[in-house]
Amino acid sequence: MRHLRAWAVGLGMAALVQFPPPALADDELTVEHIHSALPLYTFEWEQTWPRSFSSGDDFGCTSRVAFGDWRFTPSPENSFGEEYWERFANYGVFHCAAIMRTADEQGELDRARWDYGFFVQLGTARKGSGTWELWALQKGVVPGSEYTLLAREPGGSTIERFTVLQQRCPPGTRLEAKGLDIWTTRYCAINSRAELLSLSRKMLALPALGVIERVD
Repeated sequence: MRHLRAWAVGLGMAALVQFPPPALADDELTVEHIHSALPLYTFEWEQTWPRSFSSGDDFGCTSRVAFGDWRFTPSPENSFGEEYWERFANYGVFHCAAIMRTADEQGELDRARWDYGFFVQLGTARKGSGTWELWALQKGVVPGSEYTLLAREPGGSTIERFTVLQQRCPPGTRLEAKGLDIWTTRYCAINSRAELLSLSRKMLALPALGVIERVD
């Protein structure tokens, strides 16, 4: 059941769940929607990409994260996970943003719904003996943004691969309306950078959903 992955095993952030979500087990790989009432990261945050640059007569938008088509591959622990695709494209030269599309198949990306978005490095965290960078896709600007939690080991000037983290609502952030039959309204209301960073650090300690990497 493809759309169940929005709750249990994948990243289909815009999908509707076909059945009421079960109670979350501690060992269950989980993705809950994360939404902020307003975008948490703007260009005041130095690690928001793409962003503008100028050097002599040159100017435009630059990004640490590569544009192009990216494929999600589930981890072995994510037994119900399914492959999906993201396409990241540059919006323009004077006004910087990424155009983000998600589809089940690469061939569907041309027709997929799109959002303006940004790649954001939230901070860092220790895992094992090393330090990892914590990232997020910040999708949408009105009304607010949705977030996909990512991580990577530092290295390389251009990023072409991320680990995709689970997403579990912290206590007190889960919102849900009742009385809509089987249609799920449940999501995590995260409205501060500190909350999102804290959640990301906790998710880094759990088994990952899989990896997403750019495909030539």
